[in-house]
Amino acid sequence: MANLGIDFCGVHFKNPVAAASAEPTLNAANMKKCIDAGAGSVIAKTMTDSSDMRELTTRAKWRFLNEKHEVCHGKVPRAFSLYSRSGLALETPKEFMKEIRETVKYAEQNDAVVIGSIGSTEIDGWVDLGKQMEDGGVPLIELNFGCPHPKLMPGVRTGMNVGQDFNYASEITNAVANAVKVPIIIKVTPQVTDLVQFSGMLKDAGAGAVTLTNRFIGFVPDIETGKPLIYGKAGIGGPWVKPLTLRWINEVRTAFGKELPITGTNGAYDWRDIVMFIMSGASVVQICSAVMCYGYEWLGKQVRGLEKFMDEKGYATIDDMLGIATDAAIEYSQMPPEKAHVNEDICKDCGMCLKACFSDAMQQGDGHVYVKQENCVGCGGCLSVCPVDGSIEIAPNK
Repeated sequence: MANLGIDFCGVHFKNPVAAASAEPTLNAANMKKCIDAGAGSVIAKTMTDSSDMRELTTRAKWRFLNEKHEVCHGKVPRAFSLYSRSGLALETPKEFMKEIRETVKYAEQNDAVVIGSIGSTEIDGWVDLGKQMEDGGVPLIELNFGCPHPKLMPGVRTGMNVGQDFNYASEITNAVANAVKVPIIIKVTPQVTDLVQFSGMLKDAGAGAVTLTNRFIGFVPDIETGKPLIYGKAGIGGPWVKPLTLRWINEVRTAFGKELPITGTNGAYDWRDIVMFIMSGASVVQICSAVMCYGYEWLGKQVRGLEKFMDEKGYATIDDMLGIATDAAIEYSQMPPEKAHVNEDICKDCGMCLKACFSDAMQQGDGHVYVKQENCVGCGGCLSVCPVDGSIEIAPNK
């Protein structure tokens, strides 16, 4: 049986599946449900000294959107979007630390890890919140430099407003890293130009790891009413965003290797996605949107799915998969020349490949589809639209 355990920043996790910092980790009761479901770790809802961000959570709204970006009613598609307005932890730091201590104790009894999350509006506040989290017994602290909601609230300088100022974010990172003994993780926003540069600056400032990435800001009109969903701009993420998140995991992993551990979030829906995150370079994979849609038991289901996959494929440990796709990636100029090839024995001559070919390589004559090899660039568009598995192959020229 595969060993799902990992060591991350000196802390052992029984599995890489984490409940991300959000409503499912809003308080001790919720975090216990994540642990009971089988999550290896939980990242608590972000504790803050900002009364504005606490108050916003009392008016939280979210919608699950389908592929047309319309509100789902009953059936939620796999590639849904989570469109939401929310804030940070409801309680004051003094009150929320009671939730943290209770959860830490419960996690210790159930072989799970609690990661604290903090967000302040001043450097001294970040330091103070970090110290409180450390005193509460958490082995790791995540600094939330990515929350999209403060960007929509003028005058509140936390979350994304910090993460888009590389120098200020590095200053905060350095201050907290020097004030606490436990490793700190920086959760970043994807809405910057270069997360590789930023991750390097955070590493130099004292970060032990990075979380890639928080959500985007979106805007969705309701064409029936002419008004925006949930009153205006909101944070948006969900399974559809996975390739964008994996791009940054790939680049940061390529740049820093094992020197800068990564937790991945924003886009992981099920165990298949967890595998993709791990193969791209994320040691811990945080899940949020799917849990909010399907409930806490979703976490345990993905742990079991991951274990089954590893057993079937012969991966003994998470490290056997970690970063292997990133390690195998090559540049455009290194790609081998390939061509399309048609298996005439099973081709149904439906003509779909003719519509998807823009090199005039897919031809139809003598009653069947064939490839004009001198025109083919091996793009694979024909393969993608072909409804018959095995009818078209993209391979070196035969």
